[in-house]
Amino acid sequence: MNPTVLTTKFNNLQELISRYENFLLVVHPSPDADALGSSYSLKEYILKQKNKKVSIYSIDTPSNNLNTLFYSKNITTNLRLNNKEVIIFLDRGDVYYKLKFDQKIKTLKNPPKKIINIDHHANTHIEAALNIRDIKASSTSEIIYYFFQHTSFNFDSKIAQYLLDGIWFDTGGFKHNSTSPEVLEIAGQLMRKGASITKINRALTANKPVSVLKLWGLALKRVQINKKNGMVVSFITKKDLEDNNTSIKDLDAAKLSELLNTIAGTKFSLMLTERDENKVKASLRSEPYKKIDVSKIASMFKGGGHKLASGFEIEGKLKQTKDGWIVE
Repeated sequence: MNPTVLTTKFNNLQELISRYENFLLVVHPSPDADALGSSYSLKEYILKQKNKKVSIYSIDTPSNNLNTLFYSKNITTNLRLNNKEVIIFLDRGDVYYKLKFDQKIKTLKNPPKKIINIDHHANTHIEAALNIRDIKASSTSEIIYYFFQHTSFNFDSKIAQYLLDGIWFDTGGFKHNSTSPEVLEIAGQLMRKGASITKINRALTANKPVSVLKLWGLALKRVQINKKNGMVVSFITKKDLEDNNTSIKDLDAAKLSELLNTIAGTKFSLMLTERDENKVKASLRSEPYKKIDVSKIASMFKGGGHKLASGFEIEGKLKQTKDGWIVE
């Protein structure tokens, strides 16, 4: 990522933050560590300016393991758009359309003065917004880091931890192809400011409840491999979650999809999880050497993401038939 490309847009962002007082930061459903890391750190930056009000909104609360890194009471599931002068979408700009913000804003007596989109995903452009996007960035948190550099913001260890949380998560603990030399240099700078990789690893990888591990074991037991296309697939139903007294947020389906992707002789993984409101969520993962662009698969179902990590959501339920499980 070359931060000089974003210099003009960073100047615009800085000027808008300076000019207005009331901000709403919006993150995607089931917010992950990058969505939270970028939004929590940007919130702290805005609050360091004088006379600012900032709230963070998501349709879902963070999972329990993320609560050890991000105090969940700092995020609201109660959407209040009135009197918000600036709305900033972080880490998934397509939420603007998928959650019908475009329609909701039209009904407001006093609509926001500006919409901002800060993202590293492809195909998340918002019309008439200030779009600060870089698909080459490892994470949205990396973009926020460069914004802080641009503004000479001398942030503390708490903000450094937020940024490292987001970068660590979206690089798969520095295992994904997005782990560039620049990303490792940023991680080093954040650690020098007091951020801890051990803290992130303990929260997101270790200390998993027995109930979650049992579900992971069930998913591994159900694994099926399509030898024609190299797909490995498994699933978890709502009944599985209920029987194990576990929520979908705590299952960590994305990590489970990464685990499936390590199975020998496969090219990509597909992890299906049954959700509320008659929906099934799909998480797709691959690796560079496998030469499969899973974002193309996701786009066929109106989903999105990256070449090696994508997802989509479809209506239906998982149903068992004599020929196996299907989405109906």
